[in-house]
This record gives sequence, structure tokens and C-alpha cells, in this order.
Amino acid sequence: MHKEYEENFLTILGYSYRLEDIKQRLFFTFSEAVYAIDLDKLMRNEDSMRLNSIVYILVLDELIKEYLTNETNQEQKQKALEVYKKIEQRKAAENKKYHIYQY
Repeated sequence: MHKEYEENFLTILGYSYRLEDIKQRLFFTFSEAVYAIDLDKLMRNEDSMRLNSIVYILVLDELIKEYLTNETNQEQKQKALEVYKKIEQRKAAENKKYHIYQY
């Protein structure tokens, strides 16, 4: 996979793994893809629309494979969860910083 897409792919895949049921992961990831691409189109952000289109296709392809075979690529799942965890930790640190200023 191209490096340009790998981190985004792992982030979205990791985000999808917050849901246990594969059917829910497919439904919500597809919904998020439509929303993200539609928003890019409305904002006329061609680069983001291209990136989101490619990355969401890759993620949905992976989820469809999992749905059809009932097999999960555990190594890829672990990488995705690690990338997602780092992003969530970064968000939590940012939120904590801004929360301090509210007092």
C-alpha cells in the first residue's frame, strides 16, 4: 500500500474496530465514507475527495472481505488499533489542555 494512504487507512480501519459487529462496521464506515466524500465535494476540495475516495474504498474492501470470509487480518487489526489509539490519546491531551483554560 502506498505510504500516502497507509496512515489514513489504518486510522479509519481502527476507528471501525470500535464496533464489535462486522455488519455495524460496514454500515457505519460506508455512511462515514459517503458523508466525508460529499463534504469534500461541497467544499470543492479535490485532493481530500481523492484521498477519502481511495482510502474508504480500501477500508470497505477489507471489511467486505472480513464479512464474507469471517476472517480478520489480526496483524493489520492490531496496527489499526494502535494508530487509532495514538490519535485518541493526542485528542485527549489536547482536550485536557483546553479544559484547564476553562477555569
